[in-house]
Amino acid sequence: MSENKQGETPVKVKRRSLYYILLSACALVVAAAITLTVVFFPQPGDSQLDNNDPPIENPDDNDDDKDDDDDDDEDPGEPGGTEIVFSLPVSGATVSTGYTFWYNSTLNRYNLHTGVDFKAEAGTSVTAAYAGTVESVTQTLLEGGKVVIDHGNGLKTEYASIDVSESLRAGDKVEQGDVLGTVSAAADAMGNEYNEGAHLHFEVVEDGESIDPVAYLDLSEK
Repeated sequence: MSENKQGETPVKVKRRSLYYILLSACALVVAAAITLTVVFFPQPGDSQLDNNDPPIENPDDNDDDKDDDDDDDEDPGEPGGTEIVFSLPVSGATVSTGYTFWYNSTLNRYNLHTGVDFKAEAGTSVTAAYAGTVESVTQTLLEGGKVVIDHGNGLKTEYASIDVSESLRAGDKVEQGDVLGTVSAAADAMGNEYNEGAHLHFEVVEDGESIDPVAYLDLSEK
């Protein structure tokens, strides 16, 4: 077998070259494995550092309870509350005509009677059925003396065919039971219910519409 100038045979040289090739290949495999580890397996805590989203808070279970409490805050003493009951505007009176379709003998025609008539002696006190503010005080041929009280939330009461107290003015605050005037004598009231005699014509208006006063007035007292 021939030897090179260093004294090595061709076989030895070939084996040594193969050894270096294998060693280089192993080094490349190890380097590739390290690179994959760094890329695909980040260090603990990296995801937390990159995540800038705010933490998710648990919903407040008490919110529903607060909303329920708000619904219960409605004042039953105001119109639209739990219950409103008017006091009788004329003490000791009798109901002559209710909220109904009737024959008006004064006008000689049938029409809706948009209120309740309390028949009483002339001079009987007429009182506010509920607290509120006097909206108007008028005197007309058809209705005689008339007082309108605004109770808030679209609720009003009207008192017609009365002699209004001289001191009562629009804008006055009145409490339930305060005197507004007295029942007019039939001869003085004239008006569209003259033939019915002395009485208070009492109406209730809700959101601009006349309604049956029984919705707020307890006529079982009569």
